[in-house]
Amino acid sequence: MTHQNLGDEIFSAYASGTLSGPMRLLLETQSQLDPSVARQRDDAEMAAGLLLSVSEPAPLRASALSEIFAVVDAEAGGLGEAGASVSPSGRQSEKAARMASRGLDELLALPDAVRDLALEAGGNWQFAGPGVRVMELMREGEAKAELIRLEPGRGVPRHTHDCKEFTLVLCGAFDDGLARYGKGEMSIADPDIEHRPVAEAGEICIALAVTDGPLAFTGPLGWVQRALGGMN
Repeated sequence: MTHQNLGDEIFSAYASGTLSGPMRLLLETQSQLDPSVARQRDDAEMAAGLLLSVSEPAPLRASALSEIFAVVDAEAGGLGEAGASVSPSGRQSEKAARMASRGLDELLALPDAVRDLALEAGGNWQFAGPGVRVMELMREGEAKAELIRLEPGRGVPRHTHDCKEFTLVLCGAFDDGLARYGKGEMSIADPDIEHRPVAEAGEICIALAVTDGPLAFTGPLGWVQRALGGMN
């Protein structure tokens, strides 16, 4: 495994609008961190625009306009429908307040698209092992985008893959036993790869992970996974 690029096929799918939401998020986020990726994305969009300009226009369905207005009305109808506010029970401790402030600072420092989705998710990290937290940002069919937060020296369980797994480092760095990945660098793993990403000492590592299917854990967690019939 090396520091890999997404490849022309994914850039073309992005430009044509056929890329899944999680993969679009991955590409847009890496574009913000790496100017060379941003240039590739812009070049792909320019090429797609040129092809579109010389293509024969396709006729619209007679119902196309009414369908668009129906989508707009549905979106507008959902605006402002906030749930009932819930007052916290008791007074929040000073320690909890400091932890919440640090957690918010971490999210605010992330690239724009990821930051906004994390805030929409309420900054709700879920326990995934000692020193490991995850936060799902988006799911579309089998494709899923989530944040992984690794405390220094901590890592996710060793696993293989039933699919491709793209892991983009947003801050800090990790080593998966095959290579080291720092901010803006991406690991691309496939079913032939087994690895265990571990954050470097001294700094929290937050990464954006996008998969198009479930992971297959090995070791004790693999036994639990098989006993429960699989984990998503």
